[in-house]
Amino acid sequence: MNFMEYAVDERLVSDAERAAFEVYASMVSASSASRRAEHAVSFADILGNPGEFRQYVQGGSGERLARIDRLIRIFHENCELLVHKTWVEKSDEKRKEKLLDELSSFEREFRDGAVVPAFRRFIALSRSIAHLLFGAQSRADDFLLYCFRIDPKLGLFFWFVGELEAQSREESGYSEDLLTVETLVGMYVLASF
Repeated sequence: MNFMEYAVDERLVSDAERAAFEVYASMVSASSASRRAEHAVSFADILGNPGEFRQYVQGGSGERLARIDRLIRIFHENCELLVHKTWVEKSDEKRKEKLLDELSSFEREFRDGAVVPAFRRFIALSRSIAHLLFGAQSRADDFLLYCFRIDPKLGLFFWFVGELEAQSREESGYSEDLLTVETLVGMYVLASF
């Protein structure tokens, strides 16, 4: 049974969590920025606290940018805290330092509007965080099931990261609007932990 089949079949999962796969697909395939934003809000509501993400994709441009700036700061602080509080083997200390450097680079790229590099760096950051938290298990075939059993939202988040990774490898490319919204959702989720 693959991850999606398991997640949809799992009895402890809410109906909203079951719908995450369809909502995400709708977000990716949306034909307009406004429809994409609505699907992103629905998807973020599943992974985070309902109602909180909307402020990052709606409202006046100035207000929205100020809110996104605050999100970036909270995301950065939470990731730093997570990295500093994570106990690792001596051999992984350099990995922690590299992750902090990558975090600063990500923030710079995102703020400068370098959407594609920031998107790719977000994926790498998420994978590095998974490795810090779960060690070699983060590379195991059953990693998503493992995370999903710990917390369905955690499993869905790392499934989402896998989908982003698959997108980044595709030749056709995706709009910067989609990559920006997806990166915002990812930052929002990690800022909410």
